[in-house]
Amino acid sequence: MPPLGAALSSEVERGAYVARAADCAPCHTAPGGKAFAGGQVLKTDFGAMTSPNITPDPETGIGGWTQEEFSRAVREGVAPHLGLLYPTMSYPSYAKMSDADVNALYAYMMSIPPVRAPRQEQELSFPFNIRFLLAGWRKVFFDNSEFVPDSSLNDTVNRGAYLVLGAAHCAECHTPRNALGGFDSSKPLAGAVIDGYWAPNLTPDPKTGLGSWSEDEIFAYLSGKPSSRGGPFGPMHDVVANGTAHLTEGDVRAMAAYLSQLKPIENAHEIPLDRAAGEASIARGYVAYKANCAACHRDSGAGVRGLAPALSGHHALAVASQNVVLPVIAGLSGKGRIAMPAFKLNDQTVADIANYVRNAMGGGVDATATAAQVAAARAKLH
Repeated sequence: MPPLGAALSSEVERGAYVARAADCAPCHTAPGGKAFAGGQVLKTDFGAMTSPNITPDPETGIGGWTQEEFSRAVREGVAPHLGLLYPTMSYPSYAKMSDADVNALYAYMMSIPPVRAPRQEQELSFPFNIRFLLAGWRKVFFDNSEFVPDSSLNDTVNRGAYLVLGAAHCAECHTPRNALGGFDSSKPLAGAVIDGYWAPNLTPDPKTGLGSWSEDEIFAYLSGKPSSRGGPFGPMHDVVANGTAHLTEGDVRAMAAYLSQLKPIENAHEIPLDRAAGEASIARGYVAYKANCAACHRDSGAGVRGLAPALSGHHALAVASQNVVLPVIAGLSGKGRIAMPAFKLNDQTVADIANYVRNAMGGGVDATATAAQVAAARAKLH
């Protein structure tokens, strides 16, 4: 497999490209903090975890690590002095990265300015706060086999597989997990909950996945280009803005080619309300949408360029009610666009808006959102 960024002139430049592909900055940069200095809080079902400083500071970062120690941490989840790493670090996917790409990443990380930022203790519930128990978890769930191209696939698709399964670690968010945090091997890339959002099914299933998407549409989305399918938001915004949008056209098209040839997996995860309750909720949602949302997103959901994105036809909204609920109750930060405020609406009203938007602008989707679902989402925000 040719190294990532092979056309770049230096190992450090290649490493910067690998860091983009591997999406290192968003996880290791706190809001308003210095790049790669850690402090980003990741909320999991097992407690809150804070990302560490990976700048080359010798005391609080990775400045004292050798290339071999760095590689072992990235691909095997074993760090100097600390020992076994929790799988919030994406080493189950990074295990498939090549020596050349990991070594280039090391060269880049050692070239950035060091930042003094002491590691923060993780806030995990018992017994998940007992680190040595990870040894058992790894025996069951960690496959550290390297990437091997599939001889039945062409070079472009294999390139996409290397990125999707390895450096870009798409499975970490888009594959559902079991009660112990291991991947559900029966539903690879078939969609999962991440930070309260639904990371959509990436397989070409016609009902719940990308079955109606062309490779060009997947390419446009991952490249951050205008798309009739809607743009990234929530956790996916950073993935595109800081990662895939900076990759070469060839690499992004390779990812699209790989995703398009996957085996379709149907993964319906929301239960429709009964017909009467659903119709009543959608009717109430129409009134609430007109009062709270239409000024920016327009009655039709077409949005306003430069102000509010289109909701009509937005794939991520159509596939899951929580992808409407979360922006309404938590808002969306600007990050290069107009910020959306959190709305102080009661739980039932938020559920009604979600049901209306998904039904009217998502292709007649059944109503699934409930007040209880919204209340549960609120509770996880704090």
